[in-house]
Amino acid sequence: MINKFTITGGTHGNELTGVYLIKKWKLEPELLKRSNFETLFLHTNKKAIEEVRRYIDHDLNRAFNSDDLKNSDLVTYEAKLAKELNQLLGPKGYKDTNADFIVDLHTTTANMGLSIVVSNESALTWKAIAYLCQQEPSLNVYRWQGDEEDAFVDSIAPHGFAIEVGAVPQGVLRADLFLQTELLIYHLLDFFEKLNNDVVMNLSKSLDIYDHQSLVDYPRDSSGDITAMVHQDRQDKDYFLIESGEPLFLTLNGETISYEGEALYTLFINEAAYYEKGFAMCLAKKERIMIKE
Repeated sequence: MINKFTITGGTHGNELTGVYLIKKWKLEPELLKRSNFETLFLHTNKKAIEEVRRYIDHDLNRAFNSDDLKNSDLVTYEAKLAKELNQLLGPKGYKDTNADFIVDLHTTTANMGLSIVVSNESALTWKAIAYLCQQEPSLNVYRWQGDEEDAFVDSIAPHGFAIEVGAVPQGVLRADLFLQTELLIYHLLDFFEKLNNDVVMNLSKSLDIYDHQSLVDYPRDSSGDITAMVHQDRQDKDYFLIESGEPLFLTLNGETISYEGEALYTLFINEAAYYEKGFAMCLAKKERIMIKE
């Protein structure tokens, strides 16, 4: 049973799909109304949105670690904002939170198409994803275990995930991915309404996902500067398999650096925001998981 569903946008202020979907729904809130639960929608990082920046002091989508939320010594803009959002939507870790399910809207400069990123796992989260995959067969699902754990916006609620769409340049609206994200939200609203009405949905008992394995950094020199870029044969090959010996990076003087390791899938390739985080792409294994009742 879902009573309070929350949609957040603008966690990164230069990812405009979520920013403008929230603006649209503020003008037309009836689009989100359903018969048996409440939907809240809000901009999370308003200052970063105003400045069309990813963040002001540090990444808000890495600011919801439980220890950090309790740490009164953390007083940066995003640290304070995370505590405010936790009080509004949480509190995190409590049985009775102000949001039962959170979907956080993002875009990526990588060629990820329409994707869901899961780190806040629950039986209900996976059922919702299975329903969405049934409605949108092109949807990809990535189980994240990356640079920081349990620190995303959606971790405040007992259930939730992030929607990632790309490729979209930072600070840009792209109509096709805007519309695909919007439609995915309407499918999710329909799922919750059916769930609350005990409608039989005949969901798949299994789901193919991309399970995170590791992060790959760019080659760097002793001062930390990158010495190679993503190879042109790998660029935009998100959700494609890479095998040992295939081109991975191209050095500034034109030499190819090949991939060495287990055959895996490449994701978030050459994401602009991840240069500062120290990785060029993610590697994942394709697996089939069972959906629990």
